[in-house]
Amino acid sequence: MNLLANLKANQNQLLEAVLHSVAVEPSQAVAGQVYYNTKDKRAYVYTGAVWMAMDAKDASPTAVSIVKTINDGDSLINLDKIKDLADKLKATNLVATINSGTENINADRINGIAGAITAGDIVTKINEGTSKISTSKIDGLDDKLKIDTIIQALIASNKTIPTSKITGLDNTLATKITDAQAQAKADTALQQANTFTNQRINQILNGASSNYDTFKEIEELLKNNDNLTTVLKKGIADKTGKVAKEIGNGTATEFTVNHNLNSQDVVVMVRENKAPFAQVITDVEVTDVNNVKVKFAKPPKANEYKIVIVG
Repeated sequence: MNLLANLKANQNQLLEAVLHSVAVEPSQAVAGQVYYNTKDKRAYVYTGAVWMAMDAKDASPTAVSIVKTINDGDSLINLDKIKDLADKLKATNLVATINSGTENINADRINGIAGAITAGDIVTKINEGTSKISTSKIDGLDDKLKIDTIIQALIASNKTIPTSKITGLDNTLATKITDAQAQAKADTALQQANTFTNQRINQILNGASSNYDTFKEIEELLKNNDNLTTVLKKGIADKTGKVAKEIGNGTATEFTVNHNLNSQDVVVMVRENKAPFAQVITDVEVTDVNNVKVKFAKPPKANEYKIVIVG
């Protein structure tokens, strides 16, 4: 459940509470935020600049402070003091890293490559090899092979494609109904609809006695029966109403929502406006019989939440 308002405990204790427990530090932290690192078994607090171990403040240096000291200083660490770094910088490992990566080396940075590979050499290697060039690498070929381009070329030419060359077309055309068949089906459907409608109307009207089988007779009954009218009016008046509105604009933290239910005995719920549509907790004030005020600790995004009022 999301709590979107500050929680004032009024000097009461927070019993059996557990810090946010994760293996990596939370992103988008604010100063004063705390969490428990399950990997190194320590609690941390965010200073606004770095995550500091709460058991190491003003005591022993932390990994964060050590790295910061190294980066801010002038001294250098020997390569052999950094595990596996010398091995990773070997020529064979560098080449393997380049070949398995997504970045390319500019040709002008490889000594002699421009003279070693000519246009003739490239064409010969392509024609003699077994690999194929992607169509996207041949300028203009993809456009020539687009369905729209092919269709336009067919339309512009005097050539035709036999239906037998289009898989399944002959069979599909054979199953299509004629105009006369389509009209017959439509006439049948209309007749069936008329018959069904007449049957339903007869059921509704014939279900009542002859004295109350028209709308005029029902109207007279309502006019002449005060008790029935009173019961209906009371039932309608006592019916529960509901209002739902989207709230949030990225700047405001308070929203006054008008519901016009004419009662302060209302139930208010605020939930997310997208899946999973979870309910959230905010400060809610029932300001008067037609309005409620919703307060957030931080401005919600545009239409981020929906308020539902029932009463």
